[in-house]
Amino acid sequence: MDKERELLQRIDSALRHGAPGDFRDVLTRLEAEKLKGRVINMNEKKKNRFVPIAIAAALVLAILGGAVGYGIGHRGANNPAVIEPAASAAPAGGESVVTLDVNPSIELDVAADDTVAAVKALNADARVVLGSMDLAGSKLDVAVNALIGSMLTNGYLDELRNSILVSVTDGDTARAQALQNSVAGMIESALGTGGVDGAVISQTVSPDAALSELAASYNITEGKAALISKLVAADPTLTVESLAGLSVNDIALIAASRGLTDSSVTQSGTASSGAYIGADAAVEAACAHAGLDVNALSAKNVEFDSENGRMVYEIDLYTAGGEYEYDIDALTGEVVKFSRETYADPGAAVSTAPGGDYIGEEAAKAAALSHAGADSANVVWTKAQFDRDNGRYVYELEFVCSGAEYDYEIDAATGAVIKAEREQFAGGQHHGWNSQGGSLIGETAAMSAALSHAGVSEAEASRLRVELERDDGYTYYEVDFRAGWMEYEYEIDAYSGAVLKAERDYDD
Repeated sequence: MDKERELLQRIDSALRHGAPGDFRDVLTRLEAEKLKGRVINMNEKKKNRFVPIAIAAALVLAILGGAVGYGIGHRGANNPAVIEPAASAAPAGGESVVTLDVNPSIELDVAADDTVAAVKALNADARVVLGSMDLAGSKLDVAVNALIGSMLTNGYLDELRNSILVSVTDGDTARAQALQNSVAGMIESALGTGGVDGAVISQTVSPDAALSELAASYNITEGKAALISKLVAADPTLTVESLAGLSVNDIALIAASRGLTDSSVTQSGTASSGAYIGADAAVEAACAHAGLDVNALSAKNVEFDSENGRMVYEIDLYTAGGEYEYDIDALTGEVVKFSRETYADPGAAVSTAPGGDYIGEEAAKAAALSHAGADSANVVWTKAQFDRDNGRYVYELEFVCSGAEYDYEIDAATGAVIKAEREQFAGGQHHGWNSQGGSLIGETAAMSAALSHAGVSEAEASRLRVELERDDGYTYYEVDFRAGWMEYEYEIDAYSGAVLKAERDYDD
């Protein structure tokens, strides 16, 4: 026991002061004492740049408690996104709850003396991070160092993804704040020793039933739900749905690019954007698509955003002739979505009433297809309407083609493209549409499909309403009606007539 106590003291000193030579000597001693077999396997996946932290922390735990596997239930084992349920009430018995979110989400119950009472892996990635480590009973600083070391070893934290969220829940506000600062400092030090310039975001979280419900509905921790709620409150163009599936690093990038801050959230360091192409390259991609000279722009604005779960650069370009809006895939530089609107020439003659010589709907469609580079054989038209906009007459056209939806305004007199928008459907797929083209079933057929499914005749139905809707790449008819004391709501596939959604309830 004296030899183990001596080794423990040396390991603890090395952990605190980072003496690499000491670690090699300790490992040699462990081998000689036949203790090396008790060292926890950190499941290394790439070159270890932070041996001082990971090995020292693991050795301390191995000597203190042995390589005993931390018990994990099977709930959510097949779904990396599933978060294990957590109590929404304040910690009892003087304990605090500290949650670490990267993509792995780990929860630590911390006693008043800073001893870790329990550790919970809240998703599959967290189970990889914990591995066989038994952190219960260890001091908080040792546990935090071991967890950060494992995240670095397993590639969850590196130069390209360097952000971590620390959330502390404690009924004692002063202790919660002190613990928040303490844990954030531990992580900053651990990342620095590991050679990573990290971004540590920290906050205290008050128990709240609504927050618990929000977290459960998106399978995220309450800490992450609290951070997202603050960002959405600061920028209503963001949504919980668009942010919930992102890593903490991506959320931090979006917040930083938009200048979003909250007095209850503290951040040290800068989130890394090294995994992405960069704002300049994104602007060049947008200009190339729009046929613009980057140097001729009168103004531009670039922000990070999320589009159907992928990170994009949201770009606004301004020229003397119009405005351009682009979403550029942050990884590949692909154009995800774009729109263009030209400014009306104030000196141009504009007719004030229909009756002049207009190019006609077919010519307007041809102009839109030519601009979009779309093959008419693969196009499904969803709107073609003659209208007036900003004092001039236009054809408003909408169509889908090759996994994207297009929205055009064509000058009715000249055939010029006034407005052009394209939005790529998630995964490049459009529900109910095929690449060989197709036709909408029409409102009457959609109504018949809904009534038939409900077992209601048209004579029995009242307050009938049928509308064509498009949402996230889905085109469907929304059908509402009443029969007897019941209200019915349907969504009918606009191309196949399949029932996508059917709800009924008593009419209040």
